[in-house]
Amino acid sequence: MSTSLDEEDRRAGACRETSAPHRPGRRPGRRATRLLTAALGLWTAFLAAFHALTGRYWWWRPMELLPPLAFAVVPLLLLGLVPLARGARPRLAAAALCCVLLGLPLVGLNLHALPGLGGGSAVPAGAVRVFSWNTEYWSDGDDPKAFYAFLKAQRADVYLLQEHVSWDLAGHRPVRSDHVDELRAHFPGFQVAAVGEMLTLSRYPIEDWRGLDSWPHLPAGGAGMPPDDSFPDYYRYKVLRTDLRIDGRVASFYNVHVPVQLDISMNPASAQFTAFMRAQEDRRKATYRALAADLDDNPLPVVVAGDLNATAAMGELRVLGSRLRDALPACDDLLPASWPASGPSLWRLDWAFTSASVKVHTYRMVDSEGLSDHRAQALTVTLPGG
Repeated sequence: MSTSLDEEDRRAGACRETSAPHRPGRRPGRRATRLLTAALGLWTAFLAAFHALTGRYWWWRPMELLPPLAFAVVPLLLLGLVPLARGARPRLAAAALCCVLLGLPLVGLNLHALPGLGGGSAVPAGAVRVFSWNTEYWSDGDDPKAFYAFLKAQRADVYLLQEHVSWDLAGHRPVRSDHVDELRAHFPGFQVAAVGEMLTLSRYPIEDWRGLDSWPHLPAGGAGMPPDDSFPDYYRYKVLRTDLRIDGRVASFYNVHVPVQLDISMNPASAQFTAFMRAQEDRRKATYRALAADLDDNPLPVVVAGDLNATAAMGELRVLGSRLRDALPACDDLLPASWPASGPSLWRLDWAFTSASVKVHTYRMVDSEGLSDHRAQALTVTLPGG
C-alpha cells in the first residue's frame, strides 16, 4: 500500500515538474502584450499631439527637437517586438504599422534619391551656383585664411551667409562684426549686401536689396524685442532680400536665418529659460510673417535659402513648402541633414526653396570642414527663360 502511495506521489511530482515551466511562460507573453499595448498607445497619443501642436505653441518647442528619424525608428522597434506578445499580434502589428505610416511624413525622407525616381540632373551652361551657410559667428575661433579659402573653394556665384557677427560668451549677446572689406579683397568683382547678421555676396550686379523688418510683425506686448540696445539690427533683420540681374533677368534671393527655439546652455527649470523661449517664439513667427508678406508682393523668380532652425516635422515649414518648392528632389541623399556638422548629422535645419519657375538641377549638403556646426547647402538653378 505504501509503495502504491509513493508511486502516486512520484507521478504527481513529475506532473508538477512538467507543467511548472508553462506557468511562467504564459506570464511574460501576457506582460509583453500589456507593455507593448501601452507603448503603442503612448506613442500614438504623442503622434496625435505632435501633429496638432507643432508650430503653434512655444511650450511645445522642446518636443520638436526630437530627431525626425525617431518618427520612423520608434514604431519600427515596436513592430519588431510584436512577436513577443501573445494573443494580439495581428492587432498590435497593425497598430505599429499605422504609427510607421503616420510618422514617415515627419522624417524628411527624400524618395527622389531612390533609383529611377529623380535626384540631381545635368547642370546646363549658365546655371547659377548658390551657396548657403550658417558660418557659426563668422571666423570666430577659426583660422581666417582657412575660412576664406573654404568660401572660395565653393566657386559659387551667389553666397547667402548667416551669422556675420561675433558673440560675447560672457555677456551672452551678439557683437557687431564687419568683414565686408575683407570679402571684397578675397572676391574681387563681387558685390556685397549686409544687414544685421545677414550677408549676401554676388558675382552678379545687385539691382536692389533690403533687410525685411520683423518688428512690425511682432505681437503687441510680445517679448520679441531685443534685450538691450547694443545691436538691435541683429534681432530686427533675419531675412535679407537681394535682387540680382542675371543675364538680363532679375531674380530675388532671400537669405534667411530663423531664430533658434531655445538655449540649451540655460537651466530648463529657470524663469530665464522660459522667458527666452517665449521671446524666441515671437521672433520666429515675426520672421516668417515678414518673409511671407514680401513674397506675396514679389512677382520675380525667387530663391529662398538659409538656416531655418526647423525640421521636416515642424508645422511652420509646411506653410512655406505650400507656396514654394523644396530643392530636395534634386538631391541624391535619401536623408539629407545639416546639423550637427561633426559626427552623425541627424537634423536638417538648413533649407532651400524656389518659386515654381526656377529649375533646380543639383542640391547637396557640404561638409564645413570644422569651420561651423552647420553643414552648408550648395545648389545650381536655372532662371525662367534661361
